[in-house]
Amino acid sequence: MTGAQLRRARRACGWTQAEAAASLGVSQAYVSQLESGRRRVPPRRVREFMRRPPYRGHLSPTALPLAQTAREADVASVLASLGYPGFAHLRPPPPANPARVLLTALRARQLEARVAEALPWLVLRYLDLDWDWLVAQAKLDNLQNRLGFVVTLARVRSEGSGRATAARVLRDVENRLEDAALAKVDSFCEDQMTQSERRWLETVRSPEAARWNLLTDLSPTALRYDVPPDS
Repeated sequence: MTGAQLRRARRACGWTQAEAAASLGVSQAYVSQLESGRRRVPPRRVREFMRRPPYRGHLSPTALPLAQTAREADVASVLASLGYPGFAHLRPPPPANPARVLLTALRARQLEARVAEALPWLVLRYLDLDWDWLVAQAKLDNLQNRLGFVVTLARVRSEGSGRATAARVLRDVENRLEDAALAKVDSFCEDQMTQSERRWLETVRSPEAARWNLLTDLSPTALRYDVPPDS
């Protein structure tokens, strides 16, 4: 969480620093130091800040600590907590940072198709992801092609839905990932497919999947959710 995020959330509610400090049980000087970046928001207090006014409902989950891990088995339910409509029937746990959730999903050897389909939505819903961190981590894990594919799917959907700002941001991320793209053919979190399935996917995969050397039948037209307009 950054001081700028705190300041925007407070101002969105029309609160003064003194009022925010009273709600948090701290001094106005402490809030000022946090907002200016002179002091770091303690990671252990981020969720507390998000639950209290004036920040409640005005801080994105992207403010949550990236160090908090997400389990692969919990990705679907965490997506529900982040607002994904396809998993609204699940009982959601506390939300996690969307960048961490996305990286956890991309690391999976075998990801449920419905979860894979939700990942471009995650990118579009939380365009303010910490892209520097996410791109760096993807490269460390040799996941840049998988991440690039998700970003491309999101960018194509954003262009088709008139989200010009999102398309511009995502195109920049694509360019960063393409510079480090791997030549090795990979699956999109479906490592258990047979050789016959691999040969079939080579012939039917979308141009977006071929661009990132991935074997998958996921394509922009397979995404079944609406894309909200630019805010």
